[in-house]
Amino acid sequence: MKYIKKIINWIKDILKETIAQTFTLLGFFIAWLTLTGTAKDIVGVAIIFSTTLWLLTIGLRKDSDEVTPQKRSSR
Repeated sequence: MKYIKKIINWIKDILKETIAQTFTLLGFFIAWLTLTGTAKDIVGVAIIFSTTLWLLTIGLRKDSDEVTPQKRSSR
């Protein structure tokens, strides 16, 4: 049950991140459509790889965003 909750939360995070980056992903898709031949293949693989890596590292970014540095008071 614990793992199912983690997976559900991860899927929710993926959906939130994807919605937040809609125009970036749309730009990737439009750029891919304008290419032809080998360039289209290479850029398509790069887009899939970078999007997958971006989604897999949600947990790393989420943890670093929650930690806020404390301000030191200068005397």
